Amino acid sequence: MAYIFYFLGIIISLAAGFLFIRLLTGGRLNIILHLLLALALGLGLVGTVTFYTHILFNQSYHWFPVGIVILGIVVLILNIYRYPSLRGAKRRGNLNKIGCSFRDCFALRTRNDVKSKNVLGLLTLFILALPLTIGALHYPLGGWDAWSCWNLKAKFIFLGQDHWKDVLSPGLWRSNTHYPLLWPLVNVWFWDLSGRFDQIVPMLNSIVIALLTAGILLFGLLELTGLLWVSIAAAILVTALPFGVTLLISQYSDSLLGLYLLAAFTCFLLAEKYNLPKLKMLSVIFLGLMSFTKNEGLMASGIAALLIFWHERSHKKDLKSLILAYFIALLPTIIFTLGFAPKNEAFINGLTSADKHTNWARISILMVYPWFEFISGKWNGFWFLVLGGIILAGKRLWQSTLGVMGFALILYLGVVMAYYAVNTFFEIGWWLSTTLSRILFALVPTIVLWIALGLAE
Repeated sequence: MAYIFYFLGIIISLAAGFLFIRLLTGGRLNIILHLLLALALGLGLVGTVTFYTHILFNQSYHWFPVGIVILGIVVLILNIYRYPSLRGAKRRGNLNKIGCSFRDCFALRTRNDVKSKNVLGLLTLFILALPLTIGALHYPLGGWDAWSCWNLKAKFIFLGQDHWKDVLSPGLWRSNTHYPLLWPLVNVWFWDLSGRFDQIVPMLNSIVIALLTAGILLFGLLELTGLLWVSIAAAILVTALPFGVTLLISQYSDSLLGLYLLAAFTCFLLAEKYNLPKLKMLSVIFLGLMSFTKNEGLMASGIAALLIFWHERSHKKDLKSLILAYFIALLPTIIFTLGFAPKNEAFINGLTSADKHTNWARISILMVYPWFEFISGKWNGFWFLVLGGIILAGKRLWQSTLGVMGFALILYLGVVMAYYAVNTFFEIGWWLSTTLSRILFALVPTIVLWIALGLAE
């Protein structure tokens, strides 16, 4: 029964995201990529609806957030059928060059090369699902931060009724009580649907998020470059690293951060290539959702959004819509940060503290440690491949849209390292050894997309 309700939750989330994207694009996306982006968006939407439910009623009303999502689906359907252009009656551009329409994909009336590319892409995802599923079944509770932080918060929210905000108590500071709640809320939505807590939900969601990441990377690259084997290799590289598999099934919010960053830049690149301004709106919506994953997601979201706004500064009319869409998606983060998030008990300002000030020893460790992380055996030489790709791609990585991606990655890592330097609450060696790898892991899919496109141009 748990699997039935979970599958139903996936279908509802997928429908909400699918129709929303259809409203923006008029059905001009490759159907497989459309479905992958739709489920990623749908998970964010159901988590956001669950958050607003708890703000309004101060507790979990099991079917209310589910009903709101279903109502939203009905409204989207009515809007799509009110405007013929949104039903795909008019197709602009060349966006289905690599992909196919819904009817063509399932009526098998496309060219053989297009069908084979789609089939091989899906077969790759199926193969990648096997080690993820086996690993998750042997790791059902996830990693340390899953059961001491993210899943703990989900249980408080779902089981705590009107005491759900006790999870934000200062005494639980080791559970990162100041972190946003999107990942726990997504799990809560599935529990709302079934009416009961079940540990299988976060376990299955970790597998789904991993496959969405691999799928969006694969079919996004395929749509942008037309290079099947490069796209497959990129998806395998991201998903099949042993260390990566461990983190993907650990039920951490870092996976959700990585998914939304990848989805945001994939949509932005497609919008630029095929001149679809509304797809840029979807890009900033993903960035807004990413801000609600964790504090690092908020940093990355703000940096990426500002760079996209700067890139779009000459399109003033579209820029206003982008800013509005971003802040609507950012609203849950703003509400949580200003109205609910407790003080970060694990923060000491090293610039002003007399007892634990930021010193040269700390800064020197920060300058040296990342290089040891890059050459660590757990990455299986991945960062050497990244370095080689950057050298071969050269200046192409820093031009136009790829430049936005590159500078966003560099600035984000710079801000993270600055935070490591300023916050002297933790001993820096231990802190870096336990968290830096996860920060880098969340960036891996976007880095692979960035370099692959630079090499393909």
